[in-house]
Amino acid sequence: MSSPDSPIVLHVAGKPLSVWPKISERSRRVRLSVKPGPRVELSYPADTSRAAAIAFLNNHLPWLEKVVAKARPVQPSIVKHLTKFPWATLDDRLVAISITSSVRARLHFATEEDVVTFGLPDDNRESAAIRVARRLADTGLPLAVARLSQKVGVTVGSVSVRDQTSRWGSCSHQGTLSLNWRLILLPPLIHDHVILHELAHRRHMDHSNRFWNQLADWDPEWKKHDRELSKRWNTIMDLGR
Repeated sequence: MSSPDSPIVLHVAGKPLSVWPKISERSRRVRLSVKPGPRVELSYPADTSRAAAIAFLNNHLPWLEKVVAKARPVQPSIVKHLTKFPWATLDDRLVAISITSSVRARLHFATEEDVVTFGLPDDNRESAAIRVARRLADTGLPLAVARLSQKVGVTVGSVSVRDQTSRWGSCSHQGTLSLNWRLILLPPLIHDHVILHELAHRRHMDHSNRFWNQLADWDPEWKKHDRELSKRWNTIMDLGR
């Protein structure tokens, strides 16, 4: 995305609110997102006019007011999270996270010890930690999908590791699994539960009884795992925004 333009200042619930417009080369439609702070971003494709984006914003003011009222006052720190919870899921196992100072962001595996080192520069630790965590996800999530898809006997077209804002994963009709990189910050059983949920869509592209029965066959404690996943939503989903 391009650098933010000057903010659009609105009054929401009687208070001034800055909305930061961004032209996105990857977006296909206008989108509003609310991050902790709150920081509101209005992203739109390059072929969409700023006036059209602002019209979209004005049409969604009631929605924006509701979401801003619930937004976190501060952005959670992924470095603090990893310091408090120094582990991640890599495929089928829990690995320890060691954070060290480094000239540039780097990821180092010591698989025989089940330790992964995050090398972070002192002057840019937050953004570097996000980049390194995503590299770990790029390695681990495709391995987990390959393991679980073979176990349950379904095929997958490809695996895309993404930065979803409101979901843990999705499955397309073509068999592409799109997974949130933050899955690696979940315990192995919950991490696998999300992937099995998406793999169940390879059999049933809906949430019918057949779908839930299929998931229960592969993950008998899926209801317990789903409750645990919901509890971790606020802790994990805002990290790296």
